[in-house]
Amino acid sequence: MKRDTSCGHVLDVAIVGGGVSGLYSAWRLLTDSGDAPPTVAVFEGSGRVGGRLLSVTPPGLPQGRVELGGMRYTTGHIRVKSLVDYLGLATAPFAVSEDANVAYLRGHRLRTADLTDAQKLPYVLSTEEQASLSDGMTVLAAQRFLQKVLHQPHVDLNKVPWTELARSGRYEGHLLRDLSMRYVYNRSVSHEAFQFAEDTSGYDSIYFTWNAVDGFPWNLADYGRTVSYERLVQGYATLPETLAERVEAAGGHIHLHTRLTRFDRVHLVDGSPAIELHFQHGEQERVLLARKLILAMPRRSLELLDQSGAVLAPEHRHVHELIESVEPIPLFKLALCYRTRWWEKLGITQGQSVTDLPIRKCYYWPVGDQAQGGAILIYNDVLDMDYWTDLRKHPLKFAQPPDDSGLEPSPWADYPAPAVMVEEAHRQLLIMHGVEDHPDLRPYAAAYRDWGEDPFGGGANFWRQYVESYDVAHRIVQPVPGVAVYICGEAYSHDQGWVEGALATAEDMLQRCLGLPPPPFMPGEGQSRS
Repeated sequence: MKRDTSCGHVLDVAIVGGGVSGLYSAWRLLTDSGDAPPTVAVFEGSGRVGGRLLSVTPPGLPQGRVELGGMRYTTGHIRVKSLVDYLGLATAPFAVSEDANVAYLRGHRLRTADLTDAQKLPYVLSTEEQASLSDGMTVLAAQRFLQKVLHQPHVDLNKVPWTELARSGRYEGHLLRDLSMRYVYNRSVSHEAFQFAEDTSGYDSIYFTWNAVDGFPWNLADYGRTVSYERLVQGYATLPETLAERVEAAGGHIHLHTRLTRFDRVHLVDGSPAIELHFQHGEQERVLLARKLILAMPRRSLELLDQSGAVLAPEHRHVHELIESVEPIPLFKLALCYRTRWWEKLGITQGQSVTDLPIRKCYYWPVGDQAQGGAILIYNDVLDMDYWTDLRKHPLKFAQPPDDSGLEPSPWADYPAPAVMVEEAHRQLLIMHGVEDHPDLRPYAAAYRDWGEDPFGGGANFWRQYVESYDVAHRIVQPVPGVAVYICGEAYSHDQGWVEGALATAEDMLQRCLGLPPPPFMPGEGQSRS
């Protein structure tokens, strides 16, 4: 099929998805393509850029930037760190395990400092497990697991050939990718030790969803005891917002409220190949042509497109197997604002507290030194989502105070929280901290974001069992050879759930498929883990 282009412009590159990977790709193409930069446009279905980065300012706390989406990066995320430094964005340490914070487990109210004292723990651990409390149960489980896999009495976790193991590693005769991390973990330590690790992590997804060979390195690199974190002072959303400004300054265009519905390969009148894209913009359908298409989208967003054409048609079964190689992780964030920081009377000022109650964990969010009030951020995923299901659906929303700050309106009010959910979360916070309820202690504002909703399908995506992830990560970047359609984003990276993964897959695509040189501000780039 040939398309007449006499009445319309043909883009060099159309990018669908206004998150970090899409905006970063656009910026790189516009600024690092030599003397003749391509024509590039970014199309975003929502009314904002940023994807799963969403920073909001609570009413009454003008210095606060509460993260309803991604909130931090590790100091080992060299791509994010290099980009943030290059863009001149202000950073600050992100506190997590503070000694004075709470660990409310099995009805026992402990402090974080107590988690390395076996005598204080309500868990029955073996002598070796008790001796491993400082390093963590995941380190012990990984060492025991790898001793069997590598047939070595001692394993240096910093020198494990994870890529090789992903392809051919075996445990008791089974390919590692065919076994769940949860299964192997429980085979390597006692059930009590596993339960302790899960309860004190505050997460379910990081142990529950992975295959073994992808789950262990991810957890060791991103949540080990020696890992430290940073945040952006003005909110993580300033990263994609700054990239968007750079895109437009370089001559690119960003189209909001423009949702891709379908695409297919066509040929222009001169015989050259192109991609025909159909967008929904309000009540109107727009049809555009581009020589290349980048889908900066996670699994669920790809599945919401019309499953037709040269890439997504059902007969391209190998493409759908690639797309389905990851599991979207249900996740929500709930922020509660208080007139006073009542937790400071307990000696708590920042960081994370954990519990085995359904709220699982909370963060005492920085809101500026001058503020009297404070904010607590609750972050929940996978198994405990069931507890909140009916509450999340409740139609009555928590009443918000009027915004009398005189500042530019914040999107906080765009994310109302179910009132009954706020009440229950507040009740559990008080139990966790051992505080009696009082009218002066109740939240005055709340915001809620469920990342399991379309078009995201989850707050992150993790590799499934039976998947050779390094092979998939390589092939999905251009799922159909010879068709100029590319896929990038954290979903199919080896830093899943992190902005680092979005940048890693974007760089792999830009360098390997589109011929760009490595960016000068990223040391060692071109050696992607994907």
